[in-house]
Amino acid sequence: MLEHSYNKRIVKNTLFLYIRMIFIMGVSLFTSRVVLDKLGVTDYGIYNTVGGVVAMLAFLNSTLSTGTSRFLTFELGKDDIKKLKATFCTTFYAHAILAIVLVVVMETIGLWFVYNHLIIPSERISATLCTYHISIFTMALSITQVPYTSVIIAHENMKVYAYLGIFEAFAKLLIVYLLVISTFDKLIFYACLIAVVQFSIIIFYRVFCVKHYKESILSLTFDKKIFREILSFSSLSLIANLSQMLSSQGLVVLINMFFQPAIVAAQAIGTQLTNAMMQFVSNLQTAITPQVIKLYAQKEYNKSRQLTLQSSVYIHELVLLLSLPAIVVMDPLLHLWLVEVPPYAIVFAQYIVLQQILGVYNNTLYIPMIASGKLASNSKACIWIGIGMFAILYSLLKWGCDVMWVQYICILQVMIYSYIVKPYILCKEIGFSWSDVWSSFCQCLKVSVIPIIISVVCAQFEIHSMVELIIIVFAICLSVLVSSYIFLDKDVRNKVHTIIRNRIVCLK
Repeated sequence: MLEHSYNKRIVKNTLFLYIRMIFIMGVSLFTSRVVLDKLGVTDYGIYNTVGGVVAMLAFLNSTLSTGTSRFLTFELGKDDIKKLKATFCTTFYAHAILAIVLVVVMETIGLWFVYNHLIIPSERISATLCTYHISIFTMALSITQVPYTSVIIAHENMKVYAYLGIFEAFAKLLIVYLLVISTFDKLIFYACLIAVVQFSIIIFYRVFCVKHYKESILSLTFDKKIFREILSFSSLSLIANLSQMLSSQGLVVLINMFFQPAIVAAQAIGTQLTNAMMQFVSNLQTAITPQVIKLYAQKEYNKSRQLTLQSSVYIHELVLLLSLPAIVVMDPLLHLWLVEVPPYAIVFAQYIVLQQILGVYNNTLYIPMIASGKLASNSKACIWIGIGMFAILYSLLKWGCDVMWVQYICILQVMIYSYIVKPYILCKEIGFSWSDVWSSFCQCLKVSVIPIIISVVCAQFEIHSMVELIIIVFAICLSVLVSSYIFLDKDVRNKVHTIIRNRIVCLK
């Protein structure tokens, strides 16, 4: 059983994150439909390709941000305010230096790559370059923002995080309206508006942090020891983040090197739809992660392990609830969502959603590694698996293989990480037992059997109306809920029964 104190906090924070997610998901799905329609498949593919280049070259930011979040949360868990302040200032200046370096690299090597290796219609070269420069500016601002966001998450102030998400959602609605009525080049105008929204959010975060968290007030403090610790930690996670980058933004760029922008748009649509759905999952994980790290910092190792494994099962159940219906009804769902469905969009989206089901342990079992700072073995595995898989995929596409091999390789990579690499490292280096991990795997497998059978049966029916779509989604979701309840931990089930009985008594 989870301890009541941190269990209550997780539930509260998750609630705020879900409120945020509902607004963002609804607006994102609507705005994506309009943006794709107004930009067109070609410009939409170009925008995501350019963003992919920027993100591919900026993966170092995710490396440093992982270290920043971990060290700030760790020091907060130890209640060392002096070191917490020094850590914040050091990480801010480190991110500022990184932003400058990446701007230089992107305006030289990155620009050469865009000119010479991307398939872009000649009439859209100027608009593409303008969008690229704007994207670099937005990226540089976002890099220097990481320490402030990390402070808010470390303090578990998810309410503010939720409010900013809601603001961003409404801002994107305004962007869509302006895009519809604008007479400017829509690709360039869209990139400018996104940059303005991001800049506004960054300013708010900084003002709020300075006002409420004294450690976020900058001073001329740069602790070399803390910087070396973060750099050492970040260097170990560098390869892991490189692998993640190759698996996401790198794929977009790779597809554009061999196929037309319409195929890039299909990948982007599948990814965007999946990201919107997985906000449910990431919100729960965002609420849990600080607790896992703080428990580890307080040397409550058993509780930290217990929280990790239990949350993995719950997150798997939530992923099933969202993913299985989406896979089955993906065809009518995309036609309902989009004005024009690009080629491969449906099957790409189905495979990308399947990756989320198989990749639950890839994400949840990485958190204890961050908490303990033991990332060396994971980084070595990423060298051979992540970069190796990317090289194999490049070779296959070079030899003329079908674009579907992108999805096949991604599925294989996720399975290797989730069920071999992460469990092995946790058991060997961080004190997890094989019996506990295996028990968690079996729990997820048992919960999955009934919903998968129901989903396969439902997939045999053709959907001709909204009523039929709702019935199929309801049937699959109900099967997940029933299966989760059947295989629920005995103590948790008894607690649920107690809550229900108490509610019934109150109604009487």
